[in-house]
Amino acid sequence: MLGDLLQTWCLENRSHATGHDEPVQRVYPAHYLASWIDLPGTIAHLRQVPEMLVALLADQPDGEWLEIGRSTAAFPIGVACTENPLLKVFGRHMGVRGRFVSDVSADRYDDAQAHDASIDELLMVRLAEACGGAPLKARGSDGSDRIANRLPLARRAAAVLRADLMQFIGHHGQTIPRPLLMPMLEAGIALGLTQVILSTSALLSDWERSGQVQALDQQRPWPLFVDASQGQDRRLREVSEMCTGETLRRHERLAVTMMVLRVLEDRVRVDRKLRDQLPAADRDSTALVNLLGDVLHERHPRSQAIADAIDEDAMRLAEALSQEGQVPDIVERLREGQSHPAIRLGEALCQLMGDKLQRGNHAQALESALMTDSPHGLATKRRVYRAQPGGHRESQDLRAVVLQAPMLDFLVHRFLADGGSMLSLPGFLRRMREDHGLYIDQEPPGQSISQQLLADNKRFLERRLRDLGLLIGVNDAEGMKQIKPRYDREVNTHAA
Repeated sequence: MLGDLLQTWCLENRSHATGHDEPVQRVYPAHYLASWIDLPGTIAHLRQVPEMLVALLADQPDGEWLEIGRSTAAFPIGVACTENPLLKVFGRHMGVRGRFVSDVSADRYDDAQAHDASIDELLMVRLAEACGGAPLKARGSDGSDRIANRLPLARRAAAVLRADLMQFIGHHGQTIPRPLLMPMLEAGIALGLTQVILSTSALLSDWERSGQVQALDQQRPWPLFVDASQGQDRRLREVSEMCTGETLRRHERLAVTMMVLRVLEDRVRVDRKLRDQLPAADRDSTALVNLLGDVLHERHPRSQAIADAIDEDAMRLAEALSQEGQVPDIVERLREGQSHPAIRLGEALCQLMGDKLQRGNHAQALESALMTDSPHGLATKRRVYRAQPGGHRESQDLRAVVLQAPMLDFLVHRFLADGGSMLSLPGFLRRMREDHGLYIDQEPPGQSISQQLLADNKRFLERRLRDLGLLIGVNDAEGMKQIKPRYDREVNTHAA
């Protein structure tokens, strides 16, 4: 019975398998003390995503590393969990034992006050206490456990994600029941991370053409067409799959562009006249990326010297591959002199490393951000078989963007957290487009979708909002259709 309770409330087996003998891959955040339970040794690389979210919420305006206990942050780190609005949601009946709140072993659960503890909280607390303390912190290659104070290149998408989390947690962290809050929070993080990845991809695609990162006021979210029917309407599903497929194809170039950046930075940092003039390392890398863009597009005085040095590297690699008699197509590409040497070398390195290490990793990162096929995710996937020349058939995975119930709940409560108890349906659709790039009743830029199909998509969304109790309206007039929350907002200075 205890094992069944743990699997129900606290633990998840690998591949969602049932049984008490399966490897555990996830611990549910039933309580703050869930952080005392260490992850498996073979856990997938988290790619610094937790550290990025911490840096976003801490929002410390200066410094190369995040400072512990900095009181100016809305979400301070290294403090008692009751002083951090996010941790406070999960840290009921917690206290600190000893003088140093930053000591991970100083957390203490107060049984005397826990008269209203739920079963899942109590199970998680007892499971954590059996571990004796929190695990050691993750450390970087230099052995340090500090968190870099860095922001994504897609500053607008990062700012939207930060505002979403701050407003939602600040105004609804204490008003929405925790078992319902977690799916909404996961959905909001999935949406924000998806836009951070896709917006970065769009910015770097434009950088490769122009050599400059778009200014903050020019950045826009990546447009995504949503199938509001969740697959019930075949036409809407196919349109969303077509738009999402185009997104994934454009995203494939990101691996090459990132490699070009690495090649250029490697040369710039050892250039005799440039290495002492590089922009200072701070939380925003835009200045460095713009400098590399000037070098790539030969607008910098050292452009020619750096291009010559990279070309020599490309020729040496081509010679070595030619002597081994391998990959003649890559050798030919390296020796071709039409494009910039950094682009030729970047493309060749990606090909030599293989799709699994390059495009595959970037595609998997986006797939994880989308939380595909998850009840709280942003996309669904289906496998189809297409006839190919020669009579054989090949399988293909198609993905459609959808809005699950937790996502709709999150968006409604997030938008209404800005103030007011109601929001018109047209205003709700506009905020979805402008903030998150989610298109329902309008076609995304560059796509052609019939007005009838867009109207049907909007009707599906209205029906789902009504079913969830998030939409009211006495007639068909657009101005009379109002979005309303299911939970009241809390006045909270942290969300300001």
